[in-house]
Amino acid sequence: MKCIIIGAGKVGFSIAQLLSSEEHDVVVIEQEEERSQLIDQELDVQVINGSGASWPVLEDAGVKQADMVVAVTEADELNMIACLLAKQYGVKTTVARVRNPEYVETPHFSPKSLLGIDLIINPERVTALEISKIIKNPAALSVDYYADGRVQLVELLVEAHMPIAGQKIKDLDTAKFVIVSIIRKQHTIVPDGNEVIRVGDHIYIMANTDEIPEVQRSFGIPKKRIENLTILGAGRTGFYLAHILEQGKFPLNIKIIEKDLKRAREVSARLKNALVINGDGSDLDLLESENVGQSDLFIAVTNDDKLNVLSSIIAKNLGSAKTIAKVKRSDIMPLMQQIGIDVVMSPRILTAGYILKYIRRGDIVSVTVLGEDHAEMIELVAQPGSLATGKELYRLKFPSGAVVGAIVREGQVIIPGGNSLIMAGDHLMVFTLPKSIHKVERLFVNGGNHR
Repeated sequence: MKCIIIGAGKVGFSIAQLLSSEEHDVVVIEQEEERSQLIDQELDVQVINGSGASWPVLEDAGVKQADMVVAVTEADELNMIACLLAKQYGVKTTVARVRNPEYVETPHFSPKSLLGIDLIINPERVTALEISKIIKNPAALSVDYYADGRVQLVELLVEAHMPIAGQKIKDLDTAKFVIVSIIRKQHTIVPDGNEVIRVGDHIYIMANTDEIPEVQRSFGIPKKRIENLTILGAGRTGFYLAHILEQGKFPLNIKIIEKDLKRAREVSARLKNALVINGDGSDLDLLESENVGQSDLFIAVTNDDKLNVLSSIIAKNLGSAKTIAKVKRSDIMPLMQQIGIDVVMSPRILTAGYILKYIRRGDIVSVTVLGEDHAEMIELVAQPGSLATGKELYRLKFPSGAVVGAIVREGQVIIPGGNSLIMAGDHLMVFTLPKSIHKVERLFVNGGNHR
C-alpha cells in the first residue's frame, strides 16, 4: 500500500513508523525543514519538504498512485484541503485530523460529505472517549473492546495484596481469561505458562466483557463504582467528557474547575447537571475547599502539562482515590506513575492508534497499538483455506511473541486453550509484537499469502 502522510508531528511520526515497519510505501510531507531532516534520519521513508495543500508537492509525493492520504498537521484547514485535493486525484481513502468542532458539528453539512473525507478524527473527543471507558471500569488503567463489544481487553496494575502476585501463569485458573501481555519496566513481554507475575507489572487480560468483573474479583480487585468525580479544565476534552458522562446510564456527581470565567459560564450553560466552578486548579486552598480529596476520580485535562501533573499530585495527596492526567509529552509518560499519577493519557498516541485502527481495515477488522514497543492487538477473521483453518492452536506453530486472546464464533466468546479448533469465519483477537505480525497474518489469510 502506498500512503502519504502530511504532517510529521508526534501523530504523523507514529503512523509513518508503524506503516514503514510493515514494509508499506510511505511518503511523509512536512513543512518544517528541521522536522523533515529528523524524519529522514529516523525512518526508512521518503520525506518531502513542503505543504500538503500544494498540488505540485502532492504530485511530487506520488499522489496519483497513492492508496491513502493521512493529513495530521496542527492546521485543520490544511488537513481538509489536502484531503479534498487527494480525492480529486482519485485517492481511495483520506483521513484528516480536525480539532475545531465548528467544522464537524455544523447542522447543514460536514467535511465528510462536502469534501469526501473518509475519516475525521478529533483528538480531544478521542481522549474523552478513552477516559469514559476507564470510568466504566475504574479498576482498569486502560480498556478496549472487540467483536462489537463482546470481548474486553483490560490493563491492570499488579499490587502486593493481589493473590496473583508471585504466581506462575500456569498455576492460575485461566478458564475465563487470557493474560496476553505483561509490561514490566516499559518492556513488553508475551508470557508463557512459566512467567511469574510480579508486583508493579502491568498485565493485559482479555475476557468475555460480561465476565470481566468476576475475573477482577478473582484477582482480589473489589468492585468499584465512580460516583463523585472532578474534572480540571473545561476545554474541549473536559467538555466532551462531561457531555459523554451525562448521557450515561448511571448518575454521577460531576464537578468541573475552569480558570477562564467566560469559558466556565459557556460550558455551564451547555451542560445539564455538572457543577462548573471558576478557579485555579493549582490553588491548594481551592482544591481543599471543593473537597477534591473526596473525589473517586480526579481528571486533569487542561492544555498545560505541568498544571495537569501538579494538580493530580495535589489531588492524590488530598485523598482522591484515582487520578488521570492528560500529558502531551510522551517522553515523560513512564515517569508519571512513579510520582503517584494512576493513568496518563496522550492525545497524540491515542489519535495515532485510532487512525491506525481505521487504515488497517480490509485485511483486518481492527488494530490497537499497545505500549512503547508498538505491540498490536489485532482482530482478524480466519479465512477459508488459510493455514490455520481446521487446526487446533497447538498444531499451528504459533510464532513467538504472539498469543490468541479470544475467539468469537457465531456471537459466542471462546477463551482459547491449546486444543481450541480454528474454523473459517472465526474472529480472533491476537496480541503480537511487531516482529511476528506478518507471520500471524499469513496463518489466517487464504493461501497463507498476505501481501
